Amino acid sequence: MRREKRTALLLLSVSLLLFAGCGQKKSKEATNSAVPGTASVSEESAATGTAAEAEETLSGVVLEASMNGFTLQNKDRGLIYIATGEDAAEKPDLTRLANGIVPGEGVRLLGKTEDGSFRLSAAADEATALGDKDALYTVGQALLAVRDKNPDALAVMATYPLYLGLASGNEVDNKDELLQKYTAEQIFTDAFCESVLHADLLTLTAADGNLVVSADGGRPNMIFTKTDAGYKLSAVNVTK
Repeated sequence: MRREKRTALLLLSVSLLLFAGCGQKKSKEATNSAVPGTASVSEESAATGTAAEAEETLSGVVLEASMNGFTLQNKDRGLIYIATGEDAAEKPDLTRLANGIVPGEGVRLLGKTEDGSFRLSAAADEATALGDKDALYTVGQALLAVRDKNPDALAVMATYPLYLGLASGNEVDNKDELLQKYTAEQIFTDAFCESVLHADLLTLTAADGNLVVSADGGRPNMIFTKTDAGYKLSAVNVTK
């Protein structure tokens, strides 16, 4: 008799446990069905976060600008072209630029690099240490001449006599002498181009009326001296 009671109690306990487990399972299923799309919302949030993380900031000084884009000088990347018009994948937000995209002014860009090009999504003003738009414009025109390895464009920006630092120092008296006596290969060496094109124009400051443009403040470099007509190229130090 006692054995039968124990057996009955045991069966009752098992039945209760099974019932409770089933109830919990149904409750969980009901909860999941009560919040439709939970998994998709999480996946969407993760995708949004990943897209935001993929964007990067790029700062520098504008060297030239047109309706469809502009050239930016950045210390790490050198000179890069940024599309803003018909060539742009999407129209960027330029509303935070007080004067638009102006050569000689600093900008901070938000976007991402795709296939070697920077796709711009938004831009804002960035202060320069020099605070002289005209001076930075002049420096920028010289950097464009270096990029293009164009001695004619560089020669018209110089004040003479121009100091030309090659294997030995040379003073060039005029534009014609520079163009006739020295070749583009002598002036636009890889080391020279790498140094000046990767200068930090955002932090560039004047010292005794001179602007030294180089990657580390040393040589190779270009030096611009302040004159009554603004900053002029006074020295091109090709070698260290």
